[in-house]
Amino acid sequence: MGKIKGFILNRKQYDRIRKMDHCQMTLWAESVYKSGYADGKEAASGLTAPEIREVLLRVKGIGEKKVDVITAALEEAMEQSIRTSGKNPIDG
Repeated sequence: MGKIKGFILNRKQYDRIRKMDHCQMTLWAESVYKSGYADGKEAASGLTAPEIREVLLRVKGIGEKKVDVITAALEEAMEQSIRTSGKNPIDG
């Protein structure tokens, strides 16, 4: 996992936030949410097909041919998911 960013609210930011109206506060909260979401998404990146292949090859009883079939099926499923939803299933 990646390093978690810290957030420190200084006095100047606090005073600015306190004086916000409803619309400004909504925009500020949305920007904080989007920033946190992007950081979380980056920290939670999934395995790539070559990494999955490498892990499967370590499993006793699964040979290279079966691993190739499994990784090909996974890659096809990921591509299909990207085509239909527009996002990578591993990214969440």
